[in-house]
Amino acid sequence: MKKGIFAIAAALCLLAGSNASAQNADNRNKQIVKERPTVEQIAQRRTDRMTKELGLDEVQSKKVYTVVLKQQQQIESHREQMRKERQAEAAQMKSILTTEQYDKWMQMQGPRPCEHRGKMQAGKCPGQDKGKACCQNGRKAACDKKGK
Repeated sequence: MKKGIFAIAAALCLLAGSNASAQNADNRNKQIVKERPTVEQIAQRRTDRMTKELGLDEVQSKKVYTVVLKQQQQIESHREQMRKERQAEAAQMKSILTTEQYDKWMQMQGPRPCEHRGKMQAGKCPGQDKGKACCQNGRKAACDKKGK
């Protein structure tokens, strides 16, 4: 009788423990996905860092923020332009190539620089710690070839 009660109590403890760890894993996965900071947020962080490191006064800090914000806006517009050009190229290739050829072409493109940032914090990409670019967007095969 005592063994049966003990077995039931042990089973309940195991179930409660597995539920708690599953919830923790879900919470960790939700915390990993972060939205990209806005241009203004990036400029403010850079300005704050420069203010601290260089000992800028308030007037200098405002001027630096203006310069950094303008630079970040230019970078973002270039990034958006490149994204549109890549999408247009992919659409053209898709209309020319067969499905198999298109898939192979996508793998041949390889990972884009800094493509891994903010996407896989907990489950780091293979080779990322060795200074290699991360494999994303179905380009793993190409990355594997380059890594060897």
